[in-house]
Formats: sequence, C-alpha cells, structure tokens
Amino acid sequence: MFFDMKSAVLYGLVAAAYASPIPGSSAVTDSLIKRAKLGDFTCPDGSTVQREDVRNALNECREHDDRTVAGSYPKYFGNQSGNQKVFTNIPDGTRLREFPIIANGVYTTGNPGAYRVVTDYKDNRGDFRGVMVHIGPTVGGAYQACTLAKDKREEKRGDDDDTDKEDRKKHKGGKDGDDDDDDDNDSADDELAVRDTSASSGSEMNELATRAKKKKIVSATCPDGTTLAKDDVGAAWKELKDNSNGAYGKYPENFGNMSGGSQVYPGVTKQLRSFPIIPGGVFQGNQSPGKYRVVGGEDNKFQGVMIEGAGGTFQQCTLNDE
Repeated sequence: MFFDMKSAVLYGLVAAAYASPIPGSSAVTDSLIKRAKLGDFTCPDGSTVQREDVRNALNECREHDDRTVAGSYPKYFGNQSGNQKVFTNIPDGTRLREFPIIANGVYTTGNPGAYRVVTDYKDNRGDFRGVMVHIGPTVGGAYQACTLAKDKREEKRGDDDDTDKEDRKKHKGGKDGDDDDDDDNDSADDELAVRDTSASSGSEMNELATRAKKKKIVSATCPDGTTLAKDDVGAAWKELKDNSNGAYGKYPENFGNMSGGSQVYPGVTKQLRSFPIIPGGVFQGNQSPGKYRVVGGEDNKFQGVMIEGAGGTFQQCTLNDE
C-alpha cells in the first residue's frame, strides 16, 4: 500500500495520540477516528437490519452491565473472526462488547439470533461502533461486519439529479425553427398530461397525502418570546435522529409527553424523545442543555419544539410558517 506525505503525517498523529500520556490525548484520538453512524445496515447474508432495531439494542447494551441479561449479554467482543478483524476501522486494543439485535423488540432471554450491535466501553456507557452478523453454526462462531445502507433520501436526491440532467439535455436539443411543430403538438401533450394524472395509483395519492401531513423543520417561537432559528432546530434534530439515548450524557432522552398532568402534544401516544437546542451551536454533552428542546418520535418523525419551565414543566413552541 502506498502512502502520500499527508497520510503519513495523519498516521503519526494517531500513533502519538495513543502513545502519549499527556492529558487530553484521548480527545485528539477521538477527533481523528470517524464516529460510527446509526442507520439501516445491510449484512453479508443479504438481510437488512432496521435502524430502530439497532437503536433499541444499543440502548439495552448501554443500560446493562456485562452478562446481566439472560446471564450472557452484553458480553465482551474481541473484534476477531478467525485470524481477521471484524471491524477494520476500529483500532487494536479497543475494548468492545456486543448485544443481540431483535427485530421489532429487544432481547431478554432465549435465542439471541444472528445479529449484534457493538459498542465500546467509553465513559462506562459506550459509543456505537457497528453492526455484525453471526455466520457460523454456533453462537460463538464467526462474525462479519454489516455495512451502513445508503440513505433513501440521498438515493432520491440522486434520482432527481439524473432527471434534471435529462430534462436539460432535452431542452438544449431544441431548435429555433421548430416552434410551429411544437404548437401543433401542444393539445396532444395536454391530453397526455391529463391521462397521466388521472392514471395515478391510489398508493401514489396516499404517499402524497402522507407527505403533506409530515411536519417540516422550521423556526419556532417559544412562550418566552424567543425565536429559535431553523438551522438551530435542524442541527438539534439531526443529533436526535442520529444518536441513541444517552449518547451525550443524559441526551437524547425519552419524553413522556406529560407536563403538570396534561399532554404537551395532545393526542400523541407514541414514544417521544427530546434533545437540547442550543442557539448558535449544537449540544455536545459538556455544557448546560438550556431550556429548549426538539422533540421527535422513535419513528424519526419530527414532532415539534418545546421549552422547559419551572419545576420541569414543558410548553409547546409555535412552529413558524416558512
């Protein structure tokens, strides 16, 4: 393998961060190692592990001491399968542990299945490090790493870009002398457009209706008169979606949708979670969370913004039309 000078320097920095006894070296190391991201994972056996199932297993792994669930999990994982590393991006010597991933639930006892979430032991809590699948005939057999599936929104953006390029090519190919012919075809084009619209399937219409009901990330004005910028709400929302409970100390955390005996979001019965909104920044766990929160469901649907008052009470903030 060939290295350029920049690669050599970066490698030296990583090595120095691990070897140096200087306080704060772990922070340097963490900044050089890309943090694993939650999402759907595609495994070598062809299965896709859903993001919510990964999140649920991660939360369980963090909440239990080793071998306290069914007498076996969470348990130490040596990042080895045969003589090969399972997660090649995790530095040697990193202490890891694993916990079973169960579809539409959490592991409590019995057969742990084939899929595992993997964390480290950082801060006696653990950061998410990846997902793997058991491929051997026994529970203690070989494992292979699963890969983060491409975000569906990114795929949609890519499809839209391709469509735009094709449209531009068609427009560019037009000639000035073809105006009369285009006029002759206008009525036919209009008729075709009507037929295409009327032929829309019921599923497509339902999808459009669902999209219309989805709340968009916007600025919010709270009862104390403060207006939180759209970018600040969006930054907090991204952290809420991308992290499991307790990723930043206490946050994200579950929110029971109750304040003083009343629901903050009337009629909402699904499990909600919240994350601090920091005006002009992003909450990192080492500062005061302030009083503003972004709220969403475990289904990763944006619910709204709220403000914390005296005695741990909460009120909705008004989402602004933009």
